[in-house]
Amino acid sequence: METKRMELKESGVVFNEELHQYLLDGKELSGITGMIQRQLFPDEFEGVPEEMMMAAAEYGTDVHASIEDFDKHWINDGTQEVADYIEICKEHGLVHECSEYCVTDSKNWASMIDKVYRVDDTTFDIGDIKTYGTMTSDKLEKARWQLSIYAYLFEFQNRKAKVGRLFIIHLRNKPKKDGTFDHIKDVIFVNRIPSDVCKELMDCDLRGEQFNNPYSIPENIRNQESEIRELIQTKNEVEEKLSVLKSNILSEMELLDVRSWFTDTMRLTRKLPGIRTSFDLQAFKKDHPDIDFESYMKTSKVAGALVISI
Repeated sequence: METKRMELKESGVVFNEELHQYLLDGKELSGITGMIQRQLFPDEFEGVPEEMMMAAAEYGTDVHASIEDFDKHWINDGTQEVADYIEICKEHGLVHECSEYCVTDSKNWASMIDKVYRVDDTTFDIGDIKTYGTMTSDKLEKARWQLSIYAYLFEFQNRKAKVGRLFIIHLRNKPKKDGTFDHIKDVIFVNRIPSDVCKELMDCDLRGEQFNNPYSIPENIRNQESEIRELIQTKNEVEEKLSVLKSNILSEMELLDVRSWFTDTMRLTRKLPGIRTSFDLQAFKKDHPDIDFESYMKTSKVAGALVISI
C-alpha cells in the first residue's frame, strides 16, 4: 500500500514581525529562542556592544531574505551567500518544502522554523541558517536545543510526520579590513535532544523554575570531545585489525595442529574448543522458593567507571 503524501498543517498562529509577537486566538504565545537564552545561555551577549549586535542581526536578516527569495520565487540576487546555499542544497539533496514555517503546541509556545526540506511523503529535514563569524561550542549547543524543540513541535503539529536530519546551514561572506572576505559555507548536523527533555525545559520555564540541563558539560571537558572521538575510533579500528589477525593465526595453528608458538618477545597459545557450564541462579530460586539463599551470597564492591558513547 502506497503512503499518501502528507501536506503540512498550518498553525493558525498570527506572527507580528515588527513586534516579534505570536498570537493564537488573541492569546500571546512565547517564542522558543528567548526561552532558550533565558534558561540555558543567559550570558550569551554579555559584554557585546549594542551596535555590533545590531549589525550582525541586520546582516543575518538580509541573508535570510535573499535565501527565502530564492526558495520561494527562484530569485537569485547574485550574492555569494545565495550561490553557496544553492551548492549546499545540491550537495546534500535538499528539496525545499517551506520557509519560516510556524509551529506551536497551541497553548503556550510558537516559533518559526527557518527551513523545512521534504525527504519523502512523511519525512522532513529541518535546517536553521546562521551567519555567525565563529561557530562557538555555545552557539552550536544553542542551535541544537533550538532545532530539537522545533522537531518536537513540528511532529506535535503534524502527527503523522517524522523529522529526519537536523542541521545548521552556516553562511557568511563579509569583507575584512585587509580586503579579503570572511567566507564560510558549511552544513553542521546536530544530534536531536529527546522530546521529553525538550518538554521538561519548556515546562520548567512556564513554572518559573530553572531547568537542570543534563547536557551541561564543563568547557575543559567539551574541548576534549574531538580527541576522545578520534581515540575511540582509532581503538575500534585497531581492535578490528587485531581481531582479523588473531582469526587468521588461529586458523593457521588449527591447520598445522600447533598448540603454541614463541618468538623472543611474544607467545601465541591456542585454546582448544570446549563447553562452558554455568549455574542459572534465577531458575534455581524459582524452582526452590523455600530455600534462603542470603547466607550463601557473596557481595563485593565494584569500582565506578565512565562509559563513553559516540
